[in-house]
Formats: sequence, structure tokens, C-alpha cells
Amino acid sequence: MTKTLGKFAGRMLLVGCGNMAGAMLDRWLAAGLDPAQVAIVDPFAAPREGIAHFASLADWSAAEGAAEWVMLGMKPQQLGEVAGDLAPVVQGDTHLLSILAGVSLADLAARFPAAKAQVRILPNLAARIGAGVSAVASLGEIDEAAVTSLLKPLGTVVALADDSTMDLVTAFTGSGPAFVFRLIESYAAAGERLGLSADDSLRLAIATFGGATALLESSGEKPGALAAQVASKGGTTQAGLDVLDEGGQLVALMTNVLRAARDRGRELADIARGDG
Repeated sequence: MTKTLGKFAGRMLLVGCGNMAGAMLDRWLAAGLDPAQVAIVDPFAAPREGIAHFASLADWSAAEGAAEWVMLGMKPQQLGEVAGDLAPVVQGDTHLLSILAGVSLADLAARFPAAKAQVRILPNLAARIGAGVSAVASLGEIDEAAVTSLLKPLGTVVALADDSTMDLVTAFTGSGPAFVFRLIESYAAAGERLGLSADDSLRLAIATFGGATALLESSGEKPGALAAQVASKGGTTQAGLDVLDEGGQLVALMTNVLRAARDRGRELADIARGDG
């Protein structure tokens, strides 16, 4: 891939480097970010070649740690125990990036008031291959060009005017890949139940979902219009669509799924603030 981050300026500290933060970091390194510019504080993350790795913020600080970019990538409920040690080093030249579900910009500003900017980012796991989507909102004096340069290698970037809808976006795009994986898994299981082999059913399901998504993206048409092109009156496709559409049950199911994920994000935010 193009080394778009080869000239990225500043040092970066990742506080927590689990699945999502790790996927972002790997993509940044592939885009040319110099490993010598990065440090990780996470006692459990796998070491990465050329990147300084510390078990705690105290260890990083003792090594004269400093960073112009700090990303919070741990669990949201760990924010309280991290903020006290981290706040003194997040000063006026530091962009604070957060991928913590449910933790608002107001929460970040209250805990890290001296940061140059507080930037809330909601990526998803497809960022691992540059096919993700990242919603972003910010407070303060954000360097938009630099932030965009970080997010572009991850996939589509959607800038929000504020973070009032971020809990829903977290459920919609952040949790969304897991919901899609479950749908594909269920589709394959149904094929197996009706007589396909497990391997064939899964391969066909992946190809069907992948092809449909690619066609939808490239055509510029609405999903309903493409569905109508596949279906014919009284045909096999319409018979299946009639089951999916009966009583609006599919939309109701997905609404309940998103509501549950959104509400859990709010609960986690309460825990991070010490309210729950």
C-alpha cells in the first residue's frame, strides 16, 4: 500500500493495544509510520518489532516518555484508573485520540482539559484491511489534516459535527461487523440444515454476501431496487423475501439489536465516569 504516513510528524503513545487499536496500528505501520515514533503501554499486548513496549504508564514516564499523539485503546471501564496518571502528560501540544465506546468528548475534556484537542474516533475491525469506516468528532484545536492522514489508511472517514450520535454509531458501525458475521454464519447454518455440506454452505454464504455488497456499492442503487431486480413475481426469491418482510420482523429485529448495543455503550460510559 502507499506509504502515506512516511512523513507523519510526532510521537504516538497507545494506551491499550487490543484487537481494534492493534488493527489500527498495524495498518498505520503498513502505511509507513515509523515504529520508532510509537510506544505501547499494555501489559498483555503482543510485542511489535521496533516499538517500545511498557507494562504501565509509570514505566513509560520513567523512560522519559512524551508524545504529541496519545490514543486511548483500553476498555472504557479502565478510563478512571488510567486518567490520573496520564492527564499530567497530556498537555497543550497533545492530541488525545479515543476509541473508547461510550466515552463522550465532554468526558474526555473533563479528564484531559489541557489537551490541544480531544478527538473521538469510532473505527471498526475492517480497518485491519483498509476497508473499515471511522466516524470522528472533536473538541479543541484539531489538526484536521494530520488526523485525516491517520484515518484514511483505515478506510472510509465520516466526520460528525458533534458526538451526540456516537453511541448509535458505535453500535451501527463499530459492533456492526460482528452482526454481519453472525448473519453470514446463520445463513450458512440454514444451508447446512437444508442439505449442503458445512464447508460448501459457508463458502457460498461468504461469496453471496460479498458479491451482493460489492454490487450494491458499485451500482449506486438502493438495496430495495437491487432486491427487486433479483426477485420476480411468484418466484423463488420473492417467496423468501415474503418471509423476511412479514410484519416488518426483520427491521424490528435489527432495531432491537442496535438498541441493545447502543444502550450497553451508555452503561459502559456511566461505569467509566463512576456513575454505575
